[in-house]
Amino acid sequence: MQREEAEKLLTQAVDQVIRFDRILLELDVTERALSCRISHYMHDPKLVPPPLSIDCEYNRHFGDPKRLYLPPRNAFDREVRATTVFPDIIVHERNSDARNLLAIEMKKPGGSLDYDRQKLLAFRRELGYLHTAHLILGLDASGDLVNQVIWVDDVT
Repeated sequence: MQREEAEKLLTQAVDQVIRFDRILLELDVTERALSCRISHYMHDPKLVPPPLSIDCEYNRHFGDPKRLYLPPRNAFDREVRATTVFPDIIVHERNSDARNLLAIEMKKPGGSLDYDRQKLLAFRRELGYLHTAHLILGLDASGDLVNQVIWVDDVT
């Protein structure tokens, strides 16, 4: 999957959510609820043919919990350790590392991206995901739509 295809897949899905499910944005539902709807609209057999899958909160790496080496979130814990992760949306081949194509972390407007950026970089570095992105979607404090994708490409 080329970056342009990943962008097209994500853009089309977000456009569908805005068009058909805008009430979810107005109701200020959770990031999980939005991720679920976006993943639903991402099912495009031309861009994601079998055996590829689109999953939300997929917490497995083969049969084990999906883990990444991330700085701890607890300010008093200074060691870096493997942390179980639940990516918001991924496009991949289940039970394989051969085609880890896209990992997306959802945020609503105003949320911090710092930790998720580290997580997305780790998805690229440790699990070989080709493309990773922040998706910021929702209504801001003024009620205006925020729809922004920030691609995280730098693994250094």
